[in-house]
Amino acid sequence: MKKLLVLLFSILLLCSTSVISNEALIGSWKNDEGLKMDLMSGFKPNVGPVIYWEDEEVSEIHTWKVNPNSNELEIYYDSGIYDISSDGNQLHWNTASWKDKEELLWEKIDDIESKNVINIKKDPDAFVNELTGAVWSSNFKKNDHKEFTKTFSSTSGILTGFDKEKKLDNLQSWGVASGVFMIGTSDLYVEALISDKYLIAVDENDYFLVLYRGDTTEKLERISLKDSREQFLSSLTTGAWKQIGFYSPDSIFRYRPIEGELKGRVFQEQDSKLISTEVWEYSLATGAFKVSYTEYLSGLNIGNLLVFVDKDGDQNAFYRDDSVELIEFSASDVENIPISERTTTEINNALSRQMSIGNGNDFTLFEFNADNRTGYFHEWTSFPFQITGQALQIDDYYPSKFEQLYLIEDYVVFDESFSKKIDTRESRMKPKTDIEAKEDVVKAIEVLDTESKVSLKIKIDLKDGTSKTIPIPVSSLLDLKSISVITQ
Repeated sequence: MKKLLVLLFSILLLCSTSVISNEALIGSWKNDEGLKMDLMSGFKPNVGPVIYWEDEEVSEIHTWKVNPNSNELEIYYDSGIYDISSDGNQLHWNTASWKDKEELLWEKIDDIESKNVINIKKDPDAFVNELTGAVWSSNFKKNDHKEFTKTFSSTSGILTGFDKEKKLDNLQSWGVASGVFMIGTSDLYVEALISDKYLIAVDENDYFLVLYRGDTTEKLERISLKDSREQFLSSLTTGAWKQIGFYSPDSIFRYRPIEGELKGRVFQEQDSKLISTEVWEYSLATGAFKVSYTEYLSGLNIGNLLVFVDKDGDQNAFYRDDSVELIEFSASDVENIPISERTTTEINNALSRQMSIGNGNDFTLFEFNADNRTGYFHEWTSFPFQITGQALQIDDYYPSKFEQLYLIEDYVVFDESFSKKIDTRESRMKPKTDIEAKEDVVKAIEVLDTESKVSLKIKIDLKDGTSKTIPIPVSSLLDLKSISVITQ
């Protein structure tokens, strides 16, 4: 019995020493090399988040762990036995046996205290209110910022993030359910709390998210597709919207009315190249908004944020692209050209320009014959090439590199990759010189500039189903006194 009491006393002493030791670790520490680390409390004993600083900037966020049996402190790739001075102001962390003790010393420069702590499991509603009521940052200088916005429910929404240059770098969903905090589709945090200074969350693998609390968020008008259809569609068809490309360029989406104010096209561009076109339509009968085969039950416009939600609760979010002028488009901006032998002039004017689709170098052109009714549709791809050393290299092409050519009969052989046949059939293909290519670009830009600068047009619908759009030399309706139709 006496031995059992001694054993229990030893265990209690060991546990209490471990707890006290862990509490003593919490704080801001700095070494002789100027490196600073903030060791913060976690959600369970012997583990928590640590923030590394360099030149007053957050450089890394990792997890610290303590082995209570060996008193070993592990942070990322560094580990070693540690001890803290009796006054709690010095930490000796033996991460390298070949270093002197002075090189392994850390001085405590500040305490880290959390006030007004709200735990997601104890009060999820208060957690969400604090989460959405403040702007957050990944560093204490708050030169980047993140906002959690409620959308279609009180416990979920969209996270928007901006880097130091105020460029959008994060746009994904978030949600709180059953005491769990989720960001996007893969970041699941099983514990989370908010204090007066921090948001701290941890996943099941003890990876921590630490954000710094900033200013109170601005209250923005919420425009619902269901309750304010005209205002929502007006915002939708104004300017352009952006989505982030993580492994590709950002995508720019332009919603434009085509058949009418309730139906049109959404044009997706990357690097000013058209990637795809889809039909969008709003149903007055059901209140649903459809894009191609995807049906959204509702839509929201909150400030610069645009969000749709489908029947499964999945959200599709966009952010206003500030590089595109805020011009609202309506059905009156569309020129309707029915395909008919009576409209060949209008068709020629519309189609006889170089066009493209896709992120490559694929171009198309309609070439009209003299009868203005027949012609040729051209489709071609251009890739730059160069000969360097003993190789011919074609950019963005597969295979791209060749070191030997062979000629036999009317065949050209490229290494072992492929062959081409010299073709003497009639062809409409003719390469441009550098001067011609540059001149055509200038002309195309001038035409587009002229068309875009004409802000006021008169649209005339004819009985045969065609329409004529006539630009008038004024920039605003305020300049018009009256319009008269004169017949002779």
